[in-house]
Amino acid sequence: MTAIFGHRGARGERPENTIEAFRHAGSLGLAGIECDIALTRDFIPVLHHDPEIPQGNLIRDLSLQELRQLAPRIPTLVEAFDAVPEMEWLIEIKTFPDAPAMTHAPETMAEAVLGVLRNAFKLRHVCILAFDWRVLSAVRRGEEKIRVICLTEPKTEQSRDLWWGNGFGEMATPEAVARMNAYGWAPSHGSLTMAHVSHAQLLGLKIFPWTVNEVAEFHRLAPRVDGIITDFPSRFVV
Repeated sequence: MTAIFGHRGARGERPENTIEAFRHAGSLGLAGIECDIALTRDFIPVLHHDPEIPQGNLIRDLSLQELRQLAPRIPTLVEAFDAVPEMEWLIEIKTFPDAPAMTHAPETMAEAVLGVLRNAFKLRHVCILAFDWRVLSAVRRGEEKIRVICLTEPKTEQSRDLWWGNGFGEMATPEAVARMNAYGWAPSHGSLTMAHVSHAQLLGLKIFPWTVNEVAEFHRLAPRVDGIITDFPSRFVV
């Protein structure tokens, strides 16, 4: 059975990356939750998709206390775990090789998240995702056994040296993911063909397309992939 993961909690049904969204996802009986990580100036992992808040401040430039004053609904990773302790988590660590000043360095981001996971005993209930594969390499250096999932979209596939690093040449994307010794591959759903699925499965990869919101697309992919990441999990839970 294909596992259903609420994207940013359940961003089509509740405010994204909030405790409200995570509890809603938990109440639906989903397999798990996908979320995004930013890192404050004092190295606290918080859940927010963009590197800046609506007021324009970069999260990396704000302490947690300052962030609380400007955007009180943004939870820490610890608070999210406490709100829905039994869920599986797909945690995307957000860095931008094309705009490195927007966040802390990949190694700093990875170690801050791993510190929370170790303290929360969550290593076995988490996968780390990233478009910037330097993040995944840093995670594996910090915790060899943690599961990592390579995120891709056409933009990053076309600029693979920037987003993936050197050494991948023109190889097919599933082969590049396998070379990373990743647990899985999370491609954008619209670019995922059944040929890609078959290739990835032959390489032993789990497949988690994002963001599958339409029923027809769900039925195209769900029989063949391991997990579906969706904004509207209520549409697909039984």
